[in-house]
Amino acid sequence: MKGIDIVIPVHKYDENVEALLTRCLASIKDMAIEAKNINVNTDVIVVGPSLPSENIMKLIDWSDEFTSFNVVDNTSDATDFCSQVNFAVKEQCSNDYFMVVEYDDMVTPKWVKSAVPYILQKKKTSVFLPLVEVYDFSSPNMPIHYINEIAWSSSFAEKELGSLNLDALTTYCNFNVTGGIIKKNEFLKAGGYKPSIKLSFGYELLMRMANLYSEVFIIPKV
Repeated sequence: MKGIDIVIPVHKYDENVEALLTRCLASIKDMAIEAKNINVNTDVIVVGPSLPSENIMKLIDWSDEFTSFNVVDNTSDATDFCSQVNFAVKEQCSNDYFMVVEYDDMVTPKWVKSAVPYILQKKKTSVFLPLVEVYDFSSPNMPIHYINEIAWSSSFAEKELGSLNLDALTTYCNFNVTGGIIKKNEFLKAGGYKPSIKLSFGYELLMRMANLYSEVFIIPKV
C-alpha cells in the first residue's frame, strides 16, 4: 500500500467551518506522521464549491507530512455531501484506497498505521471500518460504547470475527462507516454514494458493495 487519499467535503465556508477544518487537518497531520513511519503516503483533498484555496492552504503546515494537499473547486450544481465525495474520488483520488473525513471530525493518529497490516493481508477486502467510539459528553474521556463492535462477537460472526457479509448487514443495521478506508475501484464499481439517500447513505453503500460480493472488515480497537 503506497498511499491513501483523505477526502474532506466542505459544502460552505465561514469562520466556524475554518476553525473546525483547522482542528480536523491537525488531527490528519498527526495521522499522516504515523503513516509516514511505515512508508504510507497521505494525500489530502479538500473539496467544495468556491472554496478560498489560499486561506485553506495556510491553515496548517503540511509540507513535511502530506505527500500532497489540494483544494478542489467543485463547480457542478451537485454540492451535497455524497456528490462531493463522488466527485473527489472519481476525479481527484490517485491512490488505490481513500477515506472520507468530515470537516468537523477528528481522526485517531494511529488509525491508518493500524489498518495497513490488515489491508496488506486481506487483498480481497474492499472496506475496512474502525470501531467508532461513542462518548458521554459529561465524561468526554470515557467512551460509553463502540459502534461496529458486534462484528467481533462470536455469536454474531458467521465465518470470521470482524468480517461482514450481506446477511450480517441485513441482520444488524447500526454499522457506521465514519473513518472507513475504502478501495477506490470497488467504490466506483458500486456506483459511489447515492445523493438521493440523505441519512443512511453510508450503510446503504455497504449493502450495495456487499451485494456485489465486496468484503467488509472491522478492524479491532486501535
